[in-house]
Amino acid sequence: MTMSWLIYFMLLIAQALLTYRYTQENTTLKEKLAASSIFVATGIYLLVYDNNLSSPYAWLIVTGLVLSFLGDWLLKYTLCGMPGLPGIASFAAAHILYISAYIVRQPLDRNALWLLIPWAVIIITALLVQKKIKIDFSGSGPAVFGYIMIISAMVCLGCRAGILYMDFADIISIGKGLILVAGVILFMISDCGVAFHMFGKKEHIRLGKKTFSLDTFNLITYYSGQFLIASSILM
Repeated sequence: MTMSWLIYFMLLIAQALLTYRYTQENTTLKEKLAASSIFVATGIYLLVYDNNLSSPYAWLIVTGLVLSFLGDWLLKYTLCGMPGLPGIASFAAAHILYISAYIVRQPLDRNALWLLIPWAVIIITALLVQKKIKIDFSGSGPAVFGYIMIISAMVCLGCRAGILYMDFADIISIGKGLILVAGVILFMISDCGVAFHMFGKKEHIRLGKKTFSLDTFNLITYYSGQFLIASSILM
């Protein structure tokens, strides 16, 4: 058990270091994929060494992580006149697998219908923000809208799975549930930043009185979110 946690924290440190390296100037796709390989390795490690080989949840999450890795590479390509469409499709497939995992973990029932409200709120908010700050999705508009619908569902169902997992009398279960909740929210925040950067041509984000590189912000939230989603296999 000690070695298991030691390796996990070594992966966490590697994720932080490679993410930091990729936020520096003059980095390459190779360094991006090196950073992405860590969250995939974390998922595989928890799948194999934490006795999760029989867990459908773990397999769905790991497959989604692999598709996210591929999406990082495919975003540089254009398909059918839509910039980044291959990457968007790969990430959408990853989110569908994440959604499937969360449903496997916490099966849906009639009580889950209330999730349609936050799902619709997220989509409407995204469309209003896009209109207000005049982001031009160009030919990628339909693909981006479909992606927004999918990631919104992923976030809602991920938060539901994490919250329902928590036993509020058990601090460990609360921590594990929060890992998933934080992971899906960070992923969505990162994707919002990517949209601003990729389609809105924005380079910086202002937090309080300080201004930060939007690209750096996107990378930190993205890799943090993916690592936490991989860590949710601990549930």
